[in-house]
Amino acid sequence: MVFQVYRKSEENYMMNMVKKVAGLALVVLVMSWSLDADAQWKRKKNKPDASQGAVVSQVIGFNNLVTITYHRPGVKGRNVWTEKSDNVRIGPLVPRDGKPRPWRAGANEATTFETQEDVMINGEKLPAGKYSLLMVPTDGEWTVIFNEGIGWGIFKYEAEKDVLRVKVNVEEAAHQEWLVYGFDDPAKYSATVYLRWEKVRVPFTVSMEEK
Repeated sequence: MVFQVYRKSEENYMMNMVKKVAGLALVVLVMSWSLDADAQWKRKKNKPDASQGAVVSQVIGFNNLVTITYHRPGVKGRNVWTEKSDNVRIGPLVPRDGKPRPWRAGANEATTFETQEDVMINGEKLPAGKYSLLMVPTDGEWTVIFNEGIGWGIFKYEAEKDVLRVKVNVEEAAHQEWLVYGFDDPAKYSATVYLRWEKVRVPFTVSMEEK
């Protein structure tokens, strides 16, 4: 009887220790992400960004923190998808050199997608790491790109650094003035990432193997 009580007490102690370690690991991940995002936004500038920075995160699985860091351009009365101009502010649906071109899926620095563990994007494997999140908008179906190069916009985009490309279906949505990312349908081992801007919603699924 004494042995059983001792064993149960020992098991409870071990369970509490596991929970504490897991919680501490999550805190460390959040702090690491915070420092990284803070460094990204502290580039030299003399006024606030017109498209302010934002971050959204979601735990998937046990403690895998998935984080998207981005900037939020506004529609501001423009036809944002097909706008034509002589400078770099060209609508993403306007081909460059006759071909669809990657879009930074935000503004200013490249949007980044970070996962601490391997995940599946619409069923395709993406290794743990931090990536530029780019999109190639076309009518009806878009291509979502995870690229190892992280920099300003798409000026340093190198296709050979693409780690994963997936096709996604675009949905019509109510008007969204400021570009926003979010997570829908959070389950134990999956969630739906979405981008919303103007009247477009671009969703893709992030999932992990059940353990």
